[in-house]
Amino acid sequence: MPQGLDDSREPVWIRTCFVRLPDGDVIAAFDIDGRQYTEPGQAWQVYREAWKEMSRRRAGWEWESHLATPSEPPSRRPSWEQYRVDLDAKHPLPSAD
Repeated sequence: MPQGLDDSREPVWIRTCFVRLPDGDVIAAFDIDGRQYTEPGQAWQVYREAWKEMSRRRAGWEWESHLATPSEPPSRRPSWEQYRVDLDAKHPLPSAD
């Protein structure tokens, strides 16, 4: 059974962040997959961090969440940790003008 999907833990969520590109298209940019974290509440902390950072950058974004199922394969999208590596290039901070 994949990590995080046993009966002894809270439900495991997968949160997908969709971002609006400069041309107006919306893409699924990254996932926060609760199955990747071993400590209870860790995925929620990562979600809050990502939410705050995307808000600070005023990036056009929205979230979609669903419960992970035992048969669901791992996401092919980057994790938040991978996505944020070049966040300044993707979503620069707004100017103070």
